[in-house]
Amino acid sequence: MDKIKRVQSAIARFSLAIAAAGLSTIAVSVFLSVLCRYVLKISAMWVEQYTRYMLIWVVFLAANVLIYKNTLMRVDFADKIWPKAFLRVREGLYTVLFVVILCTLTWQGWLQAQSYWGVPVTGLPVDKFWVYLSVPVGSFLMLVQYLLNLAALFCAQKSGGANE
Repeated sequence: MDKIKRVQSAIARFSLAIAAAGLSTIAVSVFLSVLCRYVLKISAMWVEQYTRYMLIWVVFLAANVLIYKNTLMRVDFADKIWPKAFLRVREGLYTVLFVVILCTLTWQGWLQAQSYWGVPVTGLPVDKFWVYLSVPVGSFLMLVQYLLNLAALFCAQKSGGANE
């Protein structure tokens, strides 16, 4: 189980580092755009496209950390009145549903990204493939974190450890 947690932590740290670098480039590009517009009186038209697409990448890259830390938003105000057996079944169903959704999102996202190979982004010198690739990459990282959470849970149950 310790190896699983180390792998999860490494994935989370790596994706957060890439996301932080992306956010940094967004901040720098917006600052330079404002500087160019109001000081140099020229417009950097590519900044709007770049910031939009980079923000999508940042969100998809960082989303797996929420799954790793089990901090996804949930409605749990009534959990104290439900029996523990019901809560376990509900969590199991949620997990299966999320795994199915993430598998579908990864596969369909990949197909969508492939369909945009060779289609340029207006205002940027890249293909739309690289923009749409954020969906399968991000959903795959989320799927990996879910599966690793499940593996850690089964290892903890086999060894008699407490659930987290």
